[in-house]
Amino acid sequence: MADYSRVWATQTRRCSHPDRQWTIGRQKDCSIILRDRYVSRVHAVINSFLFANQPLYFIADYHSRNGTLINGLLIRHSTLLHHEDVIGIGRALLVFYYPEMFNEIDASMLSQLNKVSTSSVPWVG
Repeated sequence: MADYSRVWATQTRRCSHPDRQWTIGRQKDCSIILRDRYVSRVHAVINSFLFANQPLYFIADYHSRNGTLINGLLIRHSTLLHHEDVIGIGRALLVFYYPEMFNEIDASMLSQLNKVSTSSVPWVG
């Protein structure tokens, strides 16, 4: 299972979530709450899709005013997250931690990824 580390000046907090969807924002019912005026009420959404018996995690900006960054790049479409990707939302940085990613997927099956990725950019990086 993937998790996030929220990193700021001297503090790190780990968040694990078993659901198929995480919401990130200021709202109290978000899975990951960021108390920052530069963060929208629901800023971004992370969805999990099962591919070859392994979950893949895609992040999408939820029409926020200030956008969502992955490794310093502004995302425009749903984007596949990789191990140690840095997600920038407002003034917060979240590190996606998923070292088992692609360990059990045969490389010949990766061409099918576009078919299940909801017409998104398959990955950045």
